[in-house]
Amino acid sequence: MEAVRESKPRRRAKIFAAPWRDPAGRFSWFKTATLVGTILPALFIVWQGQVGRLGGRPLHHAMLETGFWAIRFLLLCLAVTPARSLFNWPRVVQVRRMLGLAAAFYTIAHIILYAGDEGWGLGFVLNQMFTVFYLILGTIATVGFIALAVTSTDAAIMRLGRRWKLLHRLIFPIAILSFWHFFLTQKVDVGIALVPAGLFGWLGLWRLLKPEWRRSWWVMAGLAALCVVLTALVEAGWYAFHSGFNPRLVLAANFSTARLSPAALVAIDLLILLGVILLRRGVLRFPRKS
Repeated sequence: MEAVRESKPRRRAKIFAAPWRDPAGRFSWFKTATLVGTILPALFIVWQGQVGRLGGRPLHHAMLETGFWAIRFLLLCLAVTPARSLFNWPRVVQVRRMLGLAAAFYTIAHIILYAGDEGWGLGFVLNQMFTVFYLILGTIATVGFIALAVTSTDAAIMRLGRRWKLLHRLIFPIAILSFWHFFLTQKVDVGIALVPAGLFGWLGLWRLLKPEWRRSWWVMAGLAALCVVLTALVEAGWYAFHSGFNPRLVLAANFSTARLSPAALVAIDLLILLGVILLRRGVLRFPRKS
């Protein structure tokens, strides 16, 4: 007689899993620390509002803060893939979804607070979101964030199959729109937006490298130098076009020691990154005390 095979019921993917547990279901200090790190900025903004430290326009200030944090968490989310490769750190992939959801959460909070800052005049807010250019960019990016957040569950991954990867590659055009929106909102000092934009340039260009070049420290150093120069050129071009400043003076200021320019801040961040990579690989070593 032929053995009768018992059909095992298929496991359904969980829609929501405890964010403090690893894929095996065990408690993870790493994921817990990341979760706390994503919540703390929101709690700090709320605390600032409670004690009156958000200035004369608390909703406006909170709106700006949530926008900044959305950009920061977006950068961290995009940094996961390079970190996994450069630091030989596969576990970092476990927090990519959490960081992406944090970016989406702060983006949505940013939009809600914008509506509150405008007196909850939804008609006016909607009109602005679809007629003012930099708000159109932000609106499209927000819709994209919501789409990626809704389809970030294990169930959505199983249901969409190969289409899921195609959908979530939209994070790159969404990021470009987000940084463009962020840049255009800085009407006085665009340097605030240029620093994260310069870092985003490095993260994006790194992905365009040949796989065999991605772990070469001298290629990464050259890429860092390119992003520093591009940051300085964008700032010089912006002030020359909008304010009529001499671009040579802006470039000279970027590479002087008189102030920490956006290019200098990008250089510092990328030098720290390269230093950590070289230390981890053993290329650099701290001298031992005798």
